[in-house]
Amino acid sequence: MKLSARRIKSSNGERLVVLVDESGMPLFYPALYVTVHMRGRSLAVNTIQNALDAIKALYAWQGYYGHDIESYFSRGELLQAHDVHSLRDFMQIPLRRDNGDKIVSISGRPVTVSTGNQYARMSVIADYLGFLAGQLQRSSMRASEDTQRMVAQIKANRPRKSANSNRDRHEKHLDEALLDALEDAMKPGSGNNPTREYAVQVRNALMFSILRVTGLRRGELLNLKVEDIDFAKNTLKVVRRPDSEDDARAYQPVAKTRERTFPLVPELVDKIRSYVLAQRNKVPGVKKHGYLFVTHKSGASQGRPLSNAAFGKFMGELRSVIEGCNGIHAHSLRHHWNYSFSTICEGINMSPEREEKIRSYLMGWSETSGTAATYNLRHIKEQAGKAVLDLQYRHLRIERKGDVA
Repeated sequence: MKLSARRIKSSNGERLVVLVDESGMPLFYPALYVTVHMRGRSLAVNTIQNALDAIKALYAWQGYYGHDIESYFSRGELLQAHDVHSLRDFMQIPLRRDNGDKIVSISGRPVTVSTGNQYARMSVIADYLGFLAGQLQRSSMRASEDTQRMVAQIKANRPRKSANSNRDRHEKHLDEALLDALEDAMKPGSGNNPTREYAVQVRNALMFSILRVTGLRRGELLNLKVEDIDFAKNTLKVVRRPDSEDDARAYQPVAKTRERTFPLVPELVDKIRSYVLAQRNKVPGVKKHGYLFVTHKSGASQGRPLSNAAFGKFMGELRSVIEGCNGIHAHSLRHHWNYSFSTICEGINMSPEREEKIRSYLMGWSETSGTAATYNLRHIKEQAGKAVLDLQYRHLRIERKGDVA
């Protein structure tokens, strides 16, 4: 059975995600699970999408081994230890998809998904199977206890979260000279520019500049409207617009963090104004919405807000412009902004408490989340490394280049 996670935009602008079969019919229990357990908690549509991806992997597992979980549960049978072990191993496998986002087969490549991905899959599956058993089994104290044991066994088989399984956010850092060279190559009219159309060159260069100097998330950038730029006060405002009715994108980019306002240098504001007046406003269809960055290419999507897919294609093109740009993506620029902010705060002797407070505001985080401290960790590690070397130079009485030990 080929399954697809389909996004739907309702008449009031709400984005929905449903798991459908080849005929387009939603699967009943996944839809019920999302309605009861996820939408009621006002979870983001991308969170629901990730949960349905895990449930698709569950259906792929049962299809591969010929299981029918719903029939098992209806007969009062639950997953046994060997089933859980099989499920655990299967959740390591990357699943190949076609362009319709349907699981079609198990990839033959000798690779596995990340530990974090496997952990997330099994967490969702444990919760979903507990819900499914509760729906299909006769209600009794023993059935409830057996279900809880099955759920606990699935969770116990999740991989351990290793500190080395994912690169820590504080370790991601871009070279300033590389970013300068990339920005030069992206200037409208540059011979190294990967885009031919001048208006698109202007748009892309502007998007890159805004990401670099503000640390905005991709969704926040694509969610910007012209009205969010105060051309008199030289500010940019990040506004939350979940389920916006005037946004035609099914995969609507949204601001995940708190609303906030950035001051901008007049020169950058002038570039935004120039793009709006000389490029954006000449594109047919832009008057139907106020989104800042739009599709310029002729076709059905011309004039519409720039999609996540189109933005991803733009970022992908940057990796081939200059050697060493393989690590360039929107979030790496956010990490780099945080590192640069740390060095500026150090240069003006700002207290750690005030630095964390300001960083939390500019990034849209709660001051109590602890995220600001996480992003500052790389800079702290560098400072610690310099201090250790200074101690060694002094202890060994070695003269250091540029100063005296």
